[in-house]
Amino acid sequence: MLVLISDLHFVDGSAGEHNVPVEAFHIFFEDIGGTAKRLRGKGASIDEIKIVFLGDIFDVLRTEEWFSLPVSERPWGSNDKKIESHTNRIFDAIISKNQDTFDLLGGKLKGKFGFHVEPERIYIPGNHDRLCNKYKSLRKKVRKNLGIPAAESPFDHHLKDVDHGVFARHGHEFDKFNFEGGTSYDFKDYMRVPIGDPITTELVAKIPWKVMQHPVVEKLNTAEQEALRRNLEEIENVRPFSATLEWLLYQVKNNLPIKEAIEDSVDEIIKAFNKLPYVKKWYEHHDKWYDFKDEADQIQAVLFLLEKFRLFPSEKILPFLTRIKGWAVKDNNIEAALKEHAVIGDSRIYYVVYGHTHDPKNIPLRKENPPSGRDHVYINTGTWRTRYHKCREGLGFTGWKNMTYSAFYRKEERGLDFPAFETWTGTLKSI
Repeated sequence: MLVLISDLHFVDGSAGEHNVPVEAFHIFFEDIGGTAKRLRGKGASIDEIKIVFLGDIFDVLRTEEWFSLPVSERPWGSNDKKIESHTNRIFDAIISKNQDTFDLLGGKLKGKFGFHVEPERIYIPGNHDRLCNKYKSLRKKVRKNLGIPAAESPFDHHLKDVDHGVFARHGHEFDKFNFEGGTSYDFKDYMRVPIGDPITTELVAKIPWKVMQHPVVEKLNTAEQEALRRNLEEIENVRPFSATLEWLLYQVKNNLPIKEAIEDSVDEIIKAFNKLPYVKKWYEHHDKWYDFKDEADQIQAVLFLLEKFRLFPSEKILPFLTRIKGWAVKDNNIEAALKEHAVIGDSRIYYVVYGHTHDPKNIPLRKENPPSGRDHVYINTGTWRTRYHKCREGLGFTGWKNMTYSAFYRKEERGLDFPAFETWTGTLKSI
């Protein structure tokens, strides 16, 4: 039995309280244990349970800790020793903030949840925990806190399990904003800094931090400040990045007294972002004169509207925003899964599994001709984080919590002549 989850995004809490509570993992393990027990009761041969953490488990980017450090010591800087030291400190804070959860994940599960064997745990890094695989000191801590046997080697960035018919990776490889490497997918490819790293920290996480320091906001009472902070910090859960502007317009509309504070802060943040040495080099490398919709143009278009949205009413901006969003909403992972399945070229692989997009999916890719008639499916493991969705009318957003996992079974575990799968997605409206 092979179970995959992804995009838990554990954080240190400095940029918002977004952590998944330990109770969710109790529900998760009880569900898996109950399924295994039920199948064994029917005579199924389940002699192993593997739990795969499919990337973006430790979010070392969504923190305010980077803001007080020199640019050279941030993840896109040049002082590697300092970056490692700071990342270790942030990682330790993440563990401390979620101590109950990691005591559970890194401990013995067999007796606690009635498993007949101790589950094996496997970790595959994503883009938000890229640094957790770069440094040996971080890899050691990851293994300890996920209950993985000690080793010094880097973690693999993909999993191929022919018994369960699965090929899995985080999926950021096909996101041009979050993967800067080439198609060889070697360790150096994964260690190259993508533009998504500074976007996450220097733009998205910094907006609430900067707004809360504005003199206008500091004059609000404590309750008003806390309510504003919570609303702004949820910007991290708005997807895609192009929807950030709509979220800010929504906040301005509902907080007119602090409209100037938001506009001033966004303006200052974008100017600082564009001055970062890494960002300047990235623009130079990606801005192609022959392509007016390249990745540099897309980011610059969103930033231009963010920087200028004080000058125009929302009804003037939205038509431009709609056009920009059209560039960003396409799920490249679907086409990537289809191509990757062909490249793998292994008839024992039925399922290509990614995370990253936070959008759980089961998409049929192709069906083989008789006599095999095999189904090939792309599966996305979604997220356990809160997600905010744009309403059909106006500038409104609504959010709910999610919990998704995907389980795969060897032939003998389900008594079939092919590996089977099931996916479960739960939604809780409590916000």
